[in-house]
Amino acid sequence: MNMQEYLEPLINFYPVSSDQNRVKTLLDHAKAICEDAGLYTHLYQQEGIWNLFAAPTETKHVKVLLQSHVDVVPAEDQPFRVADDRYYGRGTFDMLFATASYLRFITENKDKLSSMDFAIFLSGDEELSGEHGVKYFLEQGYTADICILPDAGTHLGVMNIAAKGISVTSVKITGKAHHGSRPWEGDNTTSKLVHFLAEAEQLFDHSNHDNSTMTISVLKAGHADNQGPKEASATLDIRYKDRADLGRINKGLDALLQIYDGEVVDKLEGDDYQLDMTNSLVRSFITIYEKSMGKTIDTMTAPGSSDARFFSAHNIPVIMLRPQGHGAHGDDEWISITEIEQFHQLITDFIMETA
Repeated sequence: MNMQEYLEPLINFYPVSSDQNRVKTLLDHAKAICEDAGLYTHLYQQEGIWNLFAAPTETKHVKVLLQSHVDVVPAEDQPFRVADDRYYGRGTFDMLFATASYLRFITENKDKLSSMDFAIFLSGDEELSGEHGVKYFLEQGYTADICILPDAGTHLGVMNIAAKGISVTSVKITGKAHHGSRPWEGDNTTSKLVHFLAEAEQLFDHSNHDNSTMTISVLKAGHADNQGPKEASATLDIRYKDRADLGRINKGLDALLQIYDGEVVDKLEGDDYQLDMTNSLVRSFITIYEKSMGKTIDTMTAPGSSDARFFSAHNIPVIMLRPQGHGAHGDDEWISITEIEQFHQLITDFIMETA
């Protein structure tokens, strides 16, 4: 068996977050594979989001939890294909490869699973917020001694030991509408929003990837070509390095909003993440990695957020590394065939020795 047999069907389901029927179709497929391997399964919907839990027995605590989100962001014409030691398609890198590896693992080892202390949790809303996937799952009392969540990293030789927090901040600027030919009669909010955003960007130093960053992700203003609008809004995707720096950023944004007649209308925040490198299971994983790969493992801080932040809040260490790939949320998404096979062998070795 090779990974393509497991990954290609998942990609072709195209389980975009906004279409939970597609997510459920994928999870129905995964559920059937889990049950064929003799696992207990629980497929459920929470606030419209579909999730799947599977384990050798009905339990809420396991030693090793294999976690992956199955939802993907929209793509234009990115079907599954194979070329140049790469699997291409939306979700190959972010992060259906992990689900494929988990399903392959239980199929290859179905005669041993009953004696293992592990579980699989597949969530359906990481690309939205994770609120009704991992967050809700953990709030229901599910726990683990360690979690494998390969949702960060540049290649298999790098383990993420920290990740930035996230603050998605939506702001609104208000003013007075006016005819396009008579700007002196109004208070153009679009112009004020542009100036606000230009000054907001000065709060960030993008010269170092480890610093806090801001991406202007959504802009909305105006309804007619010949009218200066009375409202304009923007959404700021902020990735902060720590809580102290988030405080500095929020203070700066508040000051600018006062100047430009603005307010925060919505905010979604997620914690930053730090891995405890002294944890015995973390140390065990590193030892198995170095034995399997024949080299030491490097570490890095992930520039983006993930569901790892929810596990961190429950003091569950998360192993985050993934095969080489490219194009998450972009064009021509791919993952290395060679490294996905190495990843699969690595987690197999870890589960066999640990769970």
